[in-house]
Amino acid sequence: MKKRLSAVVTAIALALCCAALLAACNDPEPAPVEVKSVKAIVWGYEWGPAVPKVVVEFSDNVSDVNKDTFSVRMGSKNRTVLDAYASDKDGNKTTEATKFVAVETDVKYGESSPFVYDQQSQMNDWATSISVRLSVKNEFKVGKTACEPNKAFTFSVGEKDRVIPQTASWKKDTVKFTKDGKEQVIQRASWAPAGAESDGGKNPLIIWLHGMGEGGTDIDIALLGNEVTALTSENETSVQKYFTTDTLKGAYVLALQTPTMWMDDGTGSFNHNSPGTGKQLSYYTEVAYKAITEYVSANDDIDTNRIYLGGCSNGGYMTMNLAFEHGDYFAAFYPICEAYNNNKISDAMIESIKDYNMWFVQSHDDTTVVPANFVYPTYDRLLKAGANNVHLTVTDHVYGKDDPHPAGGWGVTVPDTYMGHWVWITAFNDEIKKEIDNSAISSAADIVPEKCTKDGNMWKWLSEQKKA
Repeated sequence: MKKRLSAVVTAIALALCCAALLAACNDPEPAPVEVKSVKAIVWGYEWGPAVPKVVVEFSDNVSDVNKDTFSVRMGSKNRTVLDAYASDKDGNKTTEATKFVAVETDVKYGESSPFVYDQQSQMNDWATSISVRLSVKNEFKVGKTACEPNKAFTFSVGEKDRVIPQTASWKKDTVKFTKDGKEQVIQRASWAPAGAESDGGKNPLIIWLHGMGEGGTDIDIALLGNEVTALTSENETSVQKYFTTDTLKGAYVLALQTPTMWMDDGTGSFNHNSPGTGKQLSYYTEVAYKAITEYVSANDDIDTNRIYLGGCSNGGYMTMNLAFEHGDYFAAFYPICEAYNNNKISDAMIESIKDYNMWFVQSHDDTTVVPANFVYPTYDRLLKAGANNVHLTVTDHVYGKDDPHPAGGWGVTVPDTYMGHWVWITAFNDEIKKEIDNSAISSAADIVPEKCTKDGNMWKWLSEQKKA
């Protein structure tokens, strides 16, 4: 009896063992780790756009991910990983099971730009693709599969893979105008402060005109190239605080983009002289003015006595051009490194704008728009003509906040500075807090950074200006 019972037990044990072995043999192999998609989060910085984050979609839910899980190489640069975490498809951190991993990296000037600069056209465009290599440093899991160290994923991020959160809230359209039988088309984008339409009154409007490098047919290039997003509340350095009161939610922002450059004479060339006028008339003057006035007419919440026009370089030129051609429409102007040649400005033209409210910004070391040929003599002539509400801020160099130690390039010789032409960085970093003491100016030769000693906040001043 005992022998028979023992045999039964042994048989059962063998059966169970065989069943376990059979089950093990039938277990599927762990699924291979695959990357399904990659998104590049594009963000605007003082020098232009960069990619501070990529969002990687794996083949299954991820776990055990942290900032030490990966190393990242983007383009030709190794990036410092600041954080890595499970996220939703847009890169927002989540505690739920998800297939997405967001990897944040440091950002420095000259690294991970999604732009390429065409030396011939002197304009920016989107890079066809950005190479990204994600290498595993420490094991993590995708589903039940362990992704071990030394595995790497390489991919190219193209146009369809870009996500630009800062410009998503802008309304974008085109404006058409026919001149000399030819149709002109420019791009337009507008931003509205939350709650503006239902606050306690009409709100001001800030207009921005881009520099030469930001022309084209994709207005995101204009919004990111000069960090126009700094004019909105969706940017760490926002000037909206100067336009926000107990009753007003802030200022509307309008940006325009020309397909070529604002100084285009109609042939694609610089309008150094317009035939029969001596002026530097732009082929795009009227379509730009139409884009502005149509936008204002369509928004009855805009205070038409508080419309402010500015821009940098080529856009600074166009700011001056519109001041000469349609100046009475605007409450104030803020030309930055403006490129309207003083030799093309007649005494009558100076007389026509001397009573306007204007604040110029210039870096003394600008070698692109040399101030001795542009803003300095023009400003001196305005003072001599009796202008009483014109201001000028002159910096010695252009310093940054997003990258306090930018690494050279573009002819920079002074450590920790950007090229002098990029003085819009100073403006958009809200660092225009001093101005030239006009009482110390007897000629254009007196305009130097050392005379920029008077307290004066450009954005605060701008917010206080009203059309007479």
